[in-house]
Amino acid sequence: MPRPVERPVAERRTEQAAPALGVERVAEELRGLGNAARKITVMGMGDPASTSLTALTLARLMVREASVVLVDLSPASGALRAVMSDPATPGLSDLSVGAASFGQIITKDRMSRVQIVGAGTRKMDAAVLLTPGMTMTIDALTRVYDYVILDAGALDDVPEQLVSTNAHAVLVTVAGLDNQTRAVVRSELLGAGFRGVTML
Repeated sequence: MPRPVERPVAERRTEQAAPALGVERVAEELRGLGNAARKITVMGMGDPASTSLTALTLARLMVREASVVLVDLSPASGALRAVMSDPATPGLSDLSVGAASFGQIITKDRMSRVQIVGAGTRKMDAAVLLTPGMTMTIDALTRVYDYVILDAGALDDVPEQLVSTNAHAVLVTVAGLDNQTRAVVRSELLGAGFRGVTML
């Protein structure tokens, strides 16, 4: 399959029906966007576990050339906890109630150099995600790592303001998604504040 010609970011943002890309091509595209894609939100239209595994694969590809932290905002899938070097490590929900410090919530992927911030040992719900401390934590991570990848689960699971600000969206689509629906979803995500949208 011939490699697509790279176009300016502005053109990609306004494209109406871009084809879905493979994970390796997505990683390549995101690297090419530089600072416009240092915060990456991975969302899905299907099984949350599939979204988590996509986020993990993307992180493992990108960590080959940069520092990467993967943040679990979708604890329902359990996929990221399964690859953490210490699944008992406290996470975001513990930090939000003062039961853990910033330094205590970072652990590692057992199979790569990817750092992981888990959901934590307490219930992760909308109230936790909307606390000012959550935004501050993610902002702090962007100052430490080259890339912050957010596993946001299903398309509507996580508050927009937390995951869209200064972020590039990677949407894991479903088989058979037509171009018209693809264009509508892309437009909605850009309207929600994402800097750009890549469909996988």
